[in-house]
Amino acid sequence: MENTPGSFDLPMRGRLPPRSPPPVSQFAVNPPGPGMNANGYGRRISDMPGRASEAELSPQPLKPTNDRLIVGVDFGTTYSGVAAVYSATPEDIDIIKTWPGGNGITSDKVPTEIAYDLPNDTLTSPPISPDPTSKGANGTTTPKPGTIRWGFQFKPESPRLRCIKLFLDRNQKLPHFVSPLDTAAQLRRYDRTVMDAVSDYLTQIYTHTMDTLTRRYGETFVASTKIEFVLTVPAVWSDAAKNATLHAAERAGMGSRHDLRLISEPEAAAVYTLKAIQPSYLSVGDNFIVCDAGGGTVDLIAYRITQLSPLRVEESAVGTGGLCGSAFLNYRFEDHVRERVGAERFTWMREKKPKTWMMGLKYFEEFVKRNFSTEPGAMGEVNVPFPGLPDDEEAGLDSGFLVMTPEQVQDIFEPVIKEVVELVEGQVEGIRKKGGAVKGIVLVGGFGQSNYLYQRLKAHFNSGPPPPYTERPTHAAAAAADAQAHKTVEVMQPLYAWTAVVRGAVLRGLEGSMVVSRRSRWHYGTSYATVFDEAKHSVTDRYWSPLWERWMVSDRMQFHIAKGTPISPDQPISFHYTRNFRPNQSLVVEDDLIACADDVPPDAYTPGLINVCTLTTDLNAVPKSLFTRLTTTKGVEFDNLDFTLDMRIESAGLVFELKVDGVRYGSVEAEFH
Repeated sequence: MENTPGSFDLPMRGRLPPRSPPPVSQFAVNPPGPGMNANGYGRRISDMPGRASEAELSPQPLKPTNDRLIVGVDFGTTYSGVAAVYSATPEDIDIIKTWPGGNGITSDKVPTEIAYDLPNDTLTSPPISPDPTSKGANGTTTPKPGTIRWGFQFKPESPRLRCIKLFLDRNQKLPHFVSPLDTAAQLRRYDRTVMDAVSDYLTQIYTHTMDTLTRRYGETFVASTKIEFVLTVPAVWSDAAKNATLHAAERAGMGSRHDLRLISEPEAAAVYTLKAIQPSYLSVGDNFIVCDAGGGTVDLIAYRITQLSPLRVEESAVGTGGLCGSAFLNYRFEDHVRERVGAERFTWMREKKPKTWMMGLKYFEEFVKRNFSTEPGAMGEVNVPFPGLPDDEEAGLDSGFLVMTPEQVQDIFEPVIKEVVELVEGQVEGIRKKGGAVKGIVLVGGFGQSNYLYQRLKAHFNSGPPPPYTERPTHAAAAAADAQAHKTVEVMQPLYAWTAVVRGAVLRGLEGSMVVSRRSRWHYGTSYATVFDEAKHSVTDRYWSPLWERWMVSDRMQFHIAKGTPISPDQPISFHYTRNFRPNQSLVVEDDLIACADDVPPDAYTPGLINVCTLTTDLNAVPKSLFTRLTTTKGVEFDNLDFTLDMRIESAGLVFELKVDGVRYGSVEAEFH
């Protein structure tokens, strides 16, 4: 049974077969909003005057068999997005902009929120057929919830599951505003698990995407065209969390886990943004840091350009990240309002007047967060609407508005912005310590659109003192000016920053990877047994081996990959093994892949190490002639085999295969923990 990761004793479940998604016809499609066409995408070139209309383009002509539809899914902490591109028109990336429950309002992304209604509750979305044989988290056979609400299909006061993505990785701490107890209570009420909730949400994404693609291209075209899905994951996620994402996407109907592709979020952003930067601005050897600042997390990866045409890059520093996304600003705003109006009145507003609270929060979310600036004259007092609250001069309530000064808004931003700046500073210093120079910082993601974040980063990395004034130029002054220029880092906010990740995901699926090497996030190794050496080992650790007829010690660690080592997908890392088999013994063997996040790994296995996965290797395909027959001094015969497991580190996952004397004899199953 495969174990899937959870967190804080939330109900989890092992692998289940993929569920068939609900029929597309069950899902209503919203009417298009301003600037939208009827299929839910933004206005395309073909919609412009003088171009053929979609009606004139349908039905689609016969196409080459190698044409594909690439779908990118940015499954985010707070918002998720979907993009699609047809391989015959690679420059024409479509972003899905209309969503169920959106009432015709267009949005590049949809909230990553989901809730369940019991069969006797009021139906607010198309039903999902109950599965009478579904086993719940407690092992009992119970029907599934009658309906699922997701994305925009919520009233302000409706309970829902938020930030469910974060529960896939037990190695990452949860933000203070995500309650594992509340999440567990909601899941148990509807007899769902973390994996169920993630799979159910991705199922809704999948169904709406297929419906939109069908309206865009036609049923015949979609049915006869290969559709490939590329999903994004955080750069700092564990291998188990990446595996869980593949598992959930497979259950959602997006394809076999062997066909699905993952790409880290900042790498996807880099694929899009570096291609969008003017080629004349790029040079071989330039280092760029991509800062993907989203709602819940901020991920960073640094890349060095190795080739311009076609564009190729390598990771120049180990990816980092933290929980300091824009959602933390919302909760700091909530604390600010509670302090201003008083806890009692705030609680009354949240419980009795939820629409009043949501109106104020929405204004802060959509206007204040994006546009706040400390530049002179950029922004004065902010009037946040809270209709229905009585005037209170002391609290700053006037005519249904809460008046906030620029200093008060800045106090909300400052702690979160400071964390982001420190993360970026860590990447910059890591490159400089190796003698490199950072040419630019690219801000993407929803939080990456913030004016204040842009200004703070720009001021931080371009605030060095001017060189000393001299009437006559000197070599020292010129050297000082060059050194200051070397330290200056340009900060960029590319067009479509919020959708850069999902745009990069479809480009990755279309063009392949532009990253020639990546940095290992951890030390990776295996444990082994070796001959006892009294100069190195404790006597209490030794044991007698009847096969080798000598004292041995086990649980010694050999790390094959060091943290920060550049790894190329084309040059796998080989783990060497020696195994002994007695006659009729099973040739299916298991080994644990161990990881260490410390800078210096230990020599022996310790409880602090991370058991990444169990590798199951079937040696039955190896020819018997490659086994060596050995005999002990007591006449016991056994077969010995030397083999290697080759591991490749891809953008968002690990791939293994078995080799003997350099010849491949099959893949290796990895059960992630």
